[in-house]
Amino acid sequence: MEHSEHFKALEPYLKQKRRIDHTSAILYYDLATTCGEKGLADEGGLLDYWAGEEAKIFQAKDFAAEVKAGLNDPQASAEEKRLFEALYEQVTLLDKLSLGEYLEYKNAISKSNEMWRKYRPENNFAAWLPYWQRLIAVSRQVADVRKKPGMATRYDACLDSYEPGETEEYVDSVFHPLKLKLIELLKIAKANQKGFVLPQLKIYSEEKQEALGRKMLEIIHYDMAGGALRVSAHPFSNDNHQFDARLTTKYLIDDWRSNVFTCLHEGGHCLEFQNKPQSLYDNYVESLATSAICETHSRFYENLIGRSKEFMPIMKKACAETLDPGFDYMNDEDFYHLINKVEPWLIRCEADELSYSLHIIIRYEIEKDLINGKIEGKDVPAIWAKKYHDYLGVDVPNDMDGCMQDTHWSEALWGYFPSYALGNIYGAMIKETMEKDIHLSEKIKANDFGAILAWFAKHDYAYDYLKPAEWIKKVTGKALTAEPYIAYLTDKFGR
Repeated sequence: MEHSEHFKALEPYLKQKRRIDHTSAILYYDLATTCGEKGLADEGGLLDYWAGEEAKIFQAKDFAAEVKAGLNDPQASAEEKRLFEALYEQVTLLDKLSLGEYLEYKNAISKSNEMWRKYRPENNFAAWLPYWQRLIAVSRQVADVRKKPGMATRYDACLDSYEPGETEEYVDSVFHPLKLKLIELLKIAKANQKGFVLPQLKIYSEEKQEALGRKMLEIIHYDMAGGALRVSAHPFSNDNHQFDARLTTKYLIDDWRSNVFTCLHEGGHCLEFQNKPQSLYDNYVESLATSAICETHSRFYENLIGRSKEFMPIMKKACAETLDPGFDYMNDEDFYHLINKVEPWLIRCEADELSYSLHIIIRYEIEKDLINGKIEGKDVPAIWAKKYHDYLGVDVPNDMDGCMQDTHWSEALWGYFPSYALGNIYGAMIKETMEKDIHLSEKIKANDFGAILAWFAKHDYAYDYLKPAEWIKKVTGKALTAEPYIAYLTDKFGR
């Protein structure tokens, strides 16, 4: 297709930005998986350097002028318009912040994350707090700069940076009734569970668990030739480049399920990265999917597929081939209940499907008060402990497994956490659509993940550059509603 003149003028900058992003992604992956403790500060410094180089692009007068002109270009395609909008957000930020202020923000992030990696294993919140509090203070200043006319709170600016148009008031309206329903369903599910046979978990080596994780990735059609699997303290996936989508996992030798669902979750992210149409790359919109859109696909493979009854024989067979031949003799129904055991506890990443969104809602409620200045960093451990007790019935014994467990807050990802729960909601809507279009449950049962991936690539990934409201309408024909998600959970856990 023929590009607009403004796009053509921007393309040299966009190529340079893509190289910087590629380099930064590889550095981050190395920092999280391979780099030794003595090298963390230097690699963090390299990330700061490349952030500065990217900032210079957005501060270039010619670049900013072309972005602003492109916003009002009637000849711009839909992809170009979305690109100009996204670029304009960063141009505006770096027009209001000096390069020095922006680099201070980036340095506060890298230092906070470096110290989180150091002090979390030591359960030393007090030692981390000064670095984190500095990041909180700088993050509030950046949120003030990002705040647009009509936004009611500083946190609205944080939400908008991940989900354009999303507001605290809107998320409250979705999360509050969901929270009440989840607390109610937890009581029902735990009572029902007393009648199930739940086999004992056995200990399996990391080597066996790695083989199982790779088997899961193979089943869902993750292309290992275009990626990598490593171990990190906090699992994640990286869209490094069009042909390089990497993920990480972690192993709990006394609970093999953790690695399985980490691989399905991060693999779900990578399937989106690996199967976008070439046109998105040609138009430089391959990385514009919002956090909730991305989390939709990871949560879909983790839960709506990975924890479904239809998938159980496939997973059980993989367990028999990699962990223990004894899985062949386990009853399918018992295996299903083992996989779907409802057991509220400390760690978000290990949460069961039903209680997971409560972990998200707790984080959302805390971080919005933190950014809005209603509370400070020092207050978080006590607030965290109270909410875990009140919502999940879980006592928090330490900060390492409490408010320090996630990397997100150490990296100033304020506004990201709601994306996980929104992804659950979007996913249930898509599940309904896929059942009508391709009989999803039958495809899972038949181990036909090629057909599932093809549907996603054609009907979903191809449009993930759109804003969330436009994207979900394009994919499902409906506006966002939590009703399918609540109905799904009620049917699965509340009967």
